[in-house]
Amino acid sequence: MTQRETKRAGFTLIELLVVIAIIALLIGILLPALGKARAAARTAGNLANLRSLGQGLAQYTDSNTESLVPFRLPSGAVHEASGRSRARWHWVVGEYVGMPFMPSNAEEYDDFLNTDDFGRLDNEVFADPSHDTEDFVSKKSGNVQVLRNGSYGYNYHYLGNTRGEGPGGGFANYPVRLSRIVVPFDTVALADSSGSQVLRTTEGLREHAYTMDPPRLDTDNNRAQTWAHDTAPSPSHNRQGGKATAAFLDGHVELLSLRDLGYIVEDDATGVVEVDAGSNAKWNGLGHDKDATD
Repeated sequence: MTQRETKRAGFTLIELLVVIAIIALLIGILLPALGKARAAARTAGNLANLRSLGQGLAQYTDSNTESLVPFRLPSGAVHEASGRSRARWHWVVGEYVGMPFMPSNAEEYDDFLNTDDFGRLDNEVFADPSHDTEDFVSKKSGNVQVLRNGSYGYNYHYLGNTRGEGPGGGFANYPVRLSRIVVPFDTVALADSSGSQVLRTTEGLREHAYTMDPPRLDTDNNRAQTWAHDTAPSPSHNRQGGKATAAFLDGHVELLSLRDLGYIVEDDATGVVEVDAGSNAKWNGLGHDKDATD
């Protein structure tokens, strides 16, 4: 082979730049597709989680004379399986899907009984796959609060409100029997939750995300006088590509927009909703809302 032929066998600078440009173009085309695939996988995991939690709710109802799960046990009540006082709905449902956290030594057990902070999450069915541990760190205490500020909220206004505020005293809407629900197939039980939308948008906190408020306070029917958090309502959250994953009382799950859930949306990008406005038809168990606002 001559020297001239050897030179022709290599890449010229222009050819190399063309190859690099083609590779860069392909990466630019593929990366968004890969991002969408990852988002779709996380959404699928989210749907699976909420389906499991919904089935846990149904099993509890079947085993407890059709009483729906309380969002938190009444004051003084202790969850027998864990020993935790005033356990949230996670522990009750956890009897059927696996506990969210169980202490492994005496020190952890003492912390478990006496604090709202949990250092780990043992059962990922309670966590949206799009969240990581840092999402659950309390900016007030620096501790991880995976349940209090977690991924999924319960429709406590209508399905088991153990709060004592308002006319009628404590437990005004507790327990709720399944027979009171006219349309279980169209009544939200659990969904992606945002926590206080004021704190979420100003400080990045999902404070009280384990509860989930309907579009409007319903003081006539369940006597709840305040939102889940005193700074603002804790609505559902549209983090699944602009939609929220919701589990209904009959066990099925859906991806729905905030508008489908009855909220009046102020900002689609952040999921901020208008306060005390919209329709509670998918929340109140009736399938309609005569007091809905436009």
